[in-house]
Amino acid sequence: MSNELNELWRRRSVFTSETPSILLVDDEPTVLETLGHQLGTDYRVVTATDGHGALEALDRQGPFAVVISDMRMPDMDGIELLGHVRLKHPGVTRILHTAQGDLASAISAINTGQVFRFLCKPCPTRELRDTVRDAMEQHRLVAAEREILDKTLRTSLQALFGCLELASPQAFARAGRIRDLVGALCRELGLDNVWEIEVAAMASQLGAVTLPPSVLEKLDRGLPLPDDEQRMIDAMPGIAARLLGEVPMLEDVVEIVRGLRPAGGQHTLVAVDKPMVTMAVGVLRAAIEFESFISRGVTAENAIVAMGGQGDHEVAALAALRRIRGITTEQEEARAFRVGELEVGMRIAEDIVAVNGLVLIGRGITVTEMLLDRLTNYKHIVELVEPVWAVVPDPAAPAVAA
Repeated sequence: MSNELNELWRRRSVFTSETPSILLVDDEPTVLETLGHQLGTDYRVVTATDGHGALEALDRQGPFAVVISDMRMPDMDGIELLGHVRLKHPGVTRILHTAQGDLASAISAINTGQVFRFLCKPCPTRELRDTVRDAMEQHRLVAAEREILDKTLRTSLQALFGCLELASPQAFARAGRIRDLVGALCRELGLDNVWEIEVAAMASQLGAVTLPPSVLEKLDRGLPLPDDEQRMIDAMPGIAARLLGEVPMLEDVVEIVRGLRPAGGQHTLVAVDKPMVTMAVGVLRAAIEFESFISRGVTAENAIVAMGGQGDHEVAALAALRRIRGITTEQEEARAFRVGELEVGMRIAEDIVAVNGLVLIGRGITVTEMLLDRLTNYKHIVELVEPVWAVVPDPAAPAVAA
């Protein structure tokens, strides 16, 4: 008889692309079946038996208007799950389905903004339907408000970045290259909130409008800077954060940009409660530095090797860079060195050039005492682009007779 009722319920449920979707989460299959019967005639219902399954369903089977979650579940309880939903899918209305003994936790979750309402088990059909109807209306209102704000935000950003393009086409083009790379990295890493990270990428270059043309030229070419000019570059994130501070819906973008500021002379990841912001800072920093290397003619392989050797970049971001650039094998023991650190027997992996672009030593040359003397003489005459990349010989390899 139960199977027949299920079949009748399915036949009555005719859905279209406009039918709102609800995600039901409970570790008891009978509860999911009951809730499905109560709601399945009006909404497209998807179920999950734990928090991890629910998050996967949100990513793969959405969009959802409402999530109804049980409180007590193994590994991840309802409040923790709905906290993740709030972070990753803020437009979804969240309802906690709980027993009488969990009311204090449910009320606390409402007061802290984690959930919209709570329902006590067992919940009468009328109360359940009324609550879901209110949740759907809340979802509609939030979506409508966000659409209005989105239009306002797009207009504001277009005007802001339009000013950047007029004031400094060079910086605008650089920002666009960084944004495109950040977008590719986010897709490769499966990150959400991509639009915020891409906006932060564009915004990271807004401070370029304050740079003298000579400094901007060096920045665009990835050339080394003296301390006073480097301080101008380091100030760029703070300038951008001030410009964006009053624009609505850009709180996370501002945090990402602020996270680019160096602390104590070194770039450090920001310590915030939002994992998305921390990851975004790491991705954006990697994209900016990679762009600097590429701008000065360093190959993608050597750029990633150098960034990995610095030890302050996200391993996942560097691995994603390799995949995006189609680098399937590790670079042959190439490392970044100051000119004074080069040793006899190393092989130059990248042209050694002066800051004016003149190639002084070609790639592939083995370092000898004579070459080191030449480099020392060059340093007295012109400024060299450092670091340089060299292949370190394998100590286990047999020596080759001269």
